[in-house]
Amino acid sequence: MSTKNQPLYRAKFCAVTGTDENGKDKLGRSVEIGAVWERREAGKGAILKLDIVPEGLRDGVLFLHPVNSGDRGFA
Repeated sequence: MSTKNQPLYRAKFCAVTGTDENGKDKLGRSVEIGAVWERREAGKGAILKLDIVPEGLRDGVLFLHPVNSGDRGFA
C-alpha cells in the first residue's frame, strides 16, 4: 500500500502526571492526537496534522509511532 493512502506515523501525546521517587517524569496514558503524512513532493519532508491539540502540550511528551501496511486505525 502506498504511503499516500495512509500516514507515515501516528502522533500520540502523554501528559506528565508527576515524578517518581528518582525525580523522573511519570507519564499518563497516551492519546492519539493526529498523524504525520508524506508531502506530495517526495523528499520535501512531512506534514503533521493534529486532530486534537492537548491542553498542557508543553508539559508532556509527543510520540510518533510508525504505521505499517496492516494497520487499520483511525489516523
